[in-house]
Amino acid sequence: MSIKQEQNIREVVSRFEKALSGFVESEQGRECDVSETYFNHAVAKAARRYTKNYLEIHSFAQLFGSQKLPDLSSIYILQKFQPHTSIRNFNSVNELEEAFTRDLQRSNHSKGSNLIGLNIANEEEYLTILGHPAVGKTTFLKYIGLEALHYPDSRYRHEVLPVFLKMWKFCRNTDTLLQAIAEEFNKAGFPFSQQLALWMLEQGKLLILVDGLNEAVLSQTHLSQHVQDFVKTYPKNRYIVSSRLASYQNSLGQFLEVVLQPWGDLHVQEYIHKWFAIAYESEVIDESMSSISNATSSSPKSKQDLASEEAQRCWKILQLHPIAKELAKSPLCLSLLCLLSDRRYSFPSNISGLYQKAIHLLFEEQIVKNQLQNNEGEQSLSTDILDLILTEIAYKGFELRQNLFSLEEITEHIQTILSSCTVDLQKLEVEFVLKVLQQMGICRLTNLNTSVSLVFSHITFQEYFVARYIYNHGKVRQLVPNHLSDRRWQEVFLLLAGMMVGNTEELLLCIESQAFDYINTNRLRDILDWLEQITINSTGNLKNVAKRIASLFLARPRFLSELATALVLTRMLGIARDLYETFDLSINFSKIFESDLSMSLAHALDFDSETELNLTLQLCSNIEQSLAPINFDSRYINFMAVNTRLESLHTQVPSYDQAFEVREEFRQKISRIWLKTLYLPSDLNQISHQEVESLENYLYANLLMVKCKKTAIAVSLKTWEEIESRMLRIIRD
Repeated sequence: MSIKQEQNIREVVSRFEKALSGFVESEQGRECDVSETYFNHAVAKAARRYTKNYLEIHSFAQLFGSQKLPDLSSIYILQKFQPHTSIRNFNSVNELEEAFTRDLQRSNHSKGSNLIGLNIANEEEYLTILGHPAVGKTTFLKYIGLEALHYPDSRYRHEVLPVFLKMWKFCRNTDTLLQAIAEEFNKAGFPFSQQLALWMLEQGKLLILVDGLNEAVLSQTHLSQHVQDFVKTYPKNRYIVSSRLASYQNSLGQFLEVVLQPWGDLHVQEYIHKWFAIAYESEVIDESMSSISNATSSSPKSKQDLASEEAQRCWKILQLHPIAKELAKSPLCLSLLCLLSDRRYSFPSNISGLYQKAIHLLFEEQIVKNQLQNNEGEQSLSTDILDLILTEIAYKGFELRQNLFSLEEITEHIQTILSSCTVDLQKLEVEFVLKVLQQMGICRLTNLNTSVSLVFSHITFQEYFVARYIYNHGKVRQLVPNHLSDRRWQEVFLLLAGMMVGNTEELLLCIESQAFDYINTNRLRDILDWLEQITINSTGNLKNVAKRIASLFLARPRFLSELATALVLTRMLGIARDLYETFDLSINFSKIFESDLSMSLAHALDFDSETELNLTLQLCSNIEQSLAPINFDSRYINFMAVNTRLESLHTQVPSYDQAFEVREEFRQKISRIWLKTLYLPSDLNQISHQEVESLENYLYANLLMVKCKKTAIAVSLKTWEEIESRMLRIIRD
């Protein structure tokens, strides 16, 4: 250990001692009554162990294909964010009002749309980091945690001690953040870890990093409520929570939500140069590559020169490969692309191909390495058996919502697989197989409480092997009906689509068929019928499917009495917007979203009737402007007529001191004018919460189908045109 590292550890120990000063005195007479001398000695010892453990687990980055674990600081790229305006679920009107007020206050001192991660972490006490799979959410939390650990010699400005909590460990409803924090302290040997955790939380001494909200087995609704309640109980601490964007549907109350932006060209270039600089510090890589490079050079080249040349070559090839260049915006994908480039492999055609090539390469290299050691009984190891083991484990766990596998469970599972293999493979030792799997970096053994468990090093690897299992076993027809509406399976669908070379149409047609099952009531069928009839004579220069999707923003049920249903409808339109943008980009729906949220809030908070009428007029204007590219037939969609009839209600507006029933009747007048003038189904606003969820699932299924098509290597043009022509339509025999 270097002198600087030792000094850093001593400084952290001192901070723990300072944070816990007064603890013994406050606990006198309770169960943890203890002498101050003993306590101080135990705290110093435990704080040292906690710091070393934290650094060992969180201060290194994984470099696939290399035995070296570089410092995170040596490869970390500053990440940027943009504010996220989400349509969230709220548990009460008060919670909605709080969120609305907070968002309004933040908008008054807008931070812009290109936020530096460290700056926003310094400014915000409660922060939610959202992003697509493998874009660096965990890495950002690790980076901020390390900066906090090294306070005051760091760029994180708050004197708090970091606690890093992995949410895949939350498997039971009894699991709590308090319990998880206490366990982290207990592992380091802190005395009275539960009471100590409470003390530090009450004093506001912690930075709590909650990583992967979407990876927990528990429901997102339950977890979101638990996080909110915990923050309200211990508000003095600082919190950063990460989650996949697709899984985030429940508000975390006071948290500012930001989305991690994909990397741009400068980030990609910087990472490539850092990757090769670190990789070429390895003597094995240096020797193998220098023999290639120096064969055409009269003078030996240094490691730095070789690394720079290879980085430039990788970047140059990336520019010639649009698909790989797009994949490179994700740090994990870029790391695998660097590995393929370094080993002289070609770049893949989609993300499934990237994982397949990179994982197969890691398999091969590890097998060759072990075969060179010439250990008897281990020569039969093959890529096939490793692939079989991981696909079986991954699928079984994912079906059971299980990300963590006990060592006993894994051992038994591998033994069962080996026993069904050829005689040579049966000679393999389970311990040897586990060692090989760990050395590749795809999964690792971890200590959890008093037991050892196996976990995939990144959830995307598990999702890849789940897709492999489904593909290998022909389970597409079981997958779709069982998991189509479950956002947790989204990446599995996309990875599977990329694997199904030659028969992706089977997956797409299965999704289409299952999606239509969500349109299971007359009211929902009426909505789709209206979309087709109202767009069939429109003259805008858009695809018909794009017109139908955009028109849903006009057909959206409004003036609902239930806030929860109104919010789900608005969130549903978020999916519709994403679906629309896969076909066309000429319409911006932002103003419609703003109007719908304002109207939902106005009704939930019982605003006066004049305000509600004005908000409806504003909605009419925003929809007319936004949907202008559709160019509706004015015989059916005449916004001037809607506006005129709504304006005529100004003389009938009841005062706020009149009975609620009177004001509610006025609201129904607004609703009737809206429905009748736009020729919308008369019972549209009687839509049930269950129907709204069905419509949301229908749109999500269509969006997923389009994404699967884009991920696939090849799809029959005729088949896709037929599918597209049926989207958001009722097809009758």
